[in-house]
Amino acid sequence: MLASRQSGATRPNDKIQELEPLNKRENNLQWLERVRALNPKATDGVVMFGGASPSHFRIRVAQSHVRSDLLPSYWSLAGLFKDDKSFVSVPLEICGDISETPNTNGVQTCSLADYKDPQLFPNVAVLRFADNPEFVFSGPEKQPPERSIVESIQGQRGIIDLPALIVAWLGYVWAVGERGNPLLAGIGLPGSAFVATAYGTAGIEMAPGLSSGSICPEAIWHAAKWWQSFYDETSGARAGQQAIGIVPTGYFVIRQPAAAADVEAPKKKP
Repeated sequence: MLASRQSGATRPNDKIQELEPLNKRENNLQWLERVRALNPKATDGVVMFGGASPSHFRIRVAQSHVRSDLLPSYWSLAGLFKDDKSFVSVPLEICGDISETPNTNGVQTCSLADYKDPQLFPNVAVLRFADNPEFVFSGPEKQPPERSIVESIQGQRGIIDLPALIVAWLGYVWAVGERGNPLLAGIGLPGSAFVATAYGTAGIEMAPGLSSGSICPEAIWHAAKWWQSFYDETSGARAGQQAIGIVPTGYFVIRQPAAAADVEAPKKKP
């Protein structure tokens, strides 16, 4: 087990609501459209997916150490909405030229369309921890203009070395040598570490009760679901921080509560 402190809450945050799929044919893009219809601001914060491929399955199981019941997490990737069609994260699925990874600190703009298949990504959550989540993409109102938080993370590996996290997790996912669970070594998941760094820079803690080095989607989910009193006490605009914190709100759909590698790897053509 990871060293952690549990919330004192006896009930989950009622501002995180389940929104079940309309039917088996509804994909994740259509589900997100329904979320926006309920609340246009709902999809301008954190997005999380729980995948069903072998790699995402292993990531979900690795996070069982964060849970008191030791069950696998629902989640395997976290990112920040950029707009209605994309989000920014550090997925292990590297797109484009791998030589660009050091230059961008592993940060990628991902298309939501690549995550629309509910068979590949059965679980989805959208979470808001700030009333002005656009702060991560807009620089401070100063002259001359400064980099935004996202641009700073992309351009300065000294803030957080995300490629080092990518390498550690790829070694675990691929079962390279004697690589164990990175979380037990204090190595967080890259996408979640990116999200936590972006929000933490602006003054919002994404994983109260857990070491920041072990940040993962499950930790962010647990914070949103159970640490509502902490966020209530730290909400609002505060001196010296860019974000306006709120008690987390959001929606989620869980189509695969028990982690399973239901998706086969594509077979090579003969």
